[in-house]
Amino acid sequence: MRRMALPRRAWVGLVACSVALSMMPAVSGADDLEDQQASLQQQIGASDSDVYASDAKLQDAEKTLSASQQQLADAQAGLARAEADRDAAARSDDDAARALKDAEAALVKAQDDAAKARADVDAQKRKVGTDVRHTTQQNSGLVTIGIFVNNLSTGDMSNRIQWTDQAFRAQQYELDRLQDVEQRLEQAEQAMKDAEAAAQRDRQAAADALNSRASTAQAAQDAKAKVDALVSKNAADKSAAEQALADAQARNADLKAQSNAVAQRIKDRNAAAAAAAQAAQQADAAAAQAAAAGNSIATSTSSVLADPVPGAPITDTYHTRINPVLGYTEFHDGLDLGAGCNAPMYAAAAGTVADVLTPGQSGGYGNRLVIDHGLVNGVYLSTGYNHASSYVVSAGQHVDKGQLIGYVGTTGLSTGCHLHFHVYVNGATDDPQNWITVA
Repeated sequence: MRRMALPRRAWVGLVACSVALSMMPAVSGADDLEDQQASLQQQIGASDSDVYASDAKLQDAEKTLSASQQQLADAQAGLARAEADRDAAARSDDDAARALKDAEAALVKAQDDAAKARADVDAQKRKVGTDVRHTTQQNSGLVTIGIFVNNLSTGDMSNRIQWTDQAFRAQQYELDRLQDVEQRLEQAEQAMKDAEAAAQRDRQAAADALNSRASTAQAAQDAKAKVDALVSKNAADKSAAEQALADAQARNADLKAQSNAVAQRIKDRNAAAAAAAQAAQQADAAAAQAAAAGNSIATSTSSVLADPVPGAPITDTYHTRINPVLGYTEFHDGLDLGAGCNAPMYAAAAGTVADVLTPGQSGGYGNRLVIDHGLVNGVYLSTGYNHASSYVVSAGQHVDKGQLIGYVGTTGLSTGCHLHFHVYVNGATDDPQNWITVA
């Protein structure tokens, strides 16, 4: 390539342009910023979804905790009622136990009293019987002796018989009274037995009621314990959901801060590129003026870069097209050269390897390499080599024009082995056919 001889004024402008451009990041760096921004926006979208999902989980956890707290309040109220019923049943059981004890004591006393009274009645009955027999025997003898020995008068005899009859009636009355007393004793004893049996039944009923109330209270206590555990778990779940939301929000804020920082860097880069482009235009104007004055010989840019894969045909150009892989309309920002798989690739011009990216780093470009050629013909020039199978140079390495840098492949979004060749002018893609001539 022929270079123009520039007058001093043109050289001053060119140096100013070069200084401005030296402040710009490499095109690969620009691409990195765009890739970072795209990646951050994708992460922010996912993070927004995480924040939304975490907030929804927190709301669910709060509702669940509130419901379980209401269950706990109900369980506590139920337990209080059950314990009150149990305590009342315990008091009733105590009362029934005392009543039974009193009834048993009264029965024992009544039985003792009845036994003593019955013994007295039996003794009295025996005494009355003895008196009756004695009186009968005595009176019978007296009557016989009175009639046949003492020759009693009929009146005396009548009086004696009347007296004897009265004695018998008195003794019979006493026997009847004793029998009545004995019968009443038996009735009283039976009544006490009935009272004791009733007290025993009441005591058993009270004990059964106490057992039932105690079982109910224990069941209520067990239910409350389960709800207590549920509330504790739900509270822990709510705390975890709150922490997850806080983490998601912090991550979201961090990603947005990173995105804002990258956006500012892109803005600064674009401003620097615009300033550099303006300086380059001024330098070009000075160079054109010098050329018009006959101080230099113009040179076409079409021969600035060498063909990176000599002999490979052009399979697609720098234009708008339908993406053959994804099927949507896009601008094809490079020149496709249909070299065979593993065909050698060469540096289109001397420069420094700015970036070597893997498919995971470059997106659809697959294995990607960018060479920074510096200031060429008044513009900042870089070239990109995409979809390679591999590279033999590394970032930061200087390469010469025509030096082997790697091999053609089909990595990334590609339908077959080829080189997707990029040319960047002042940070923006340009038609590679403006810079190379493909045979």
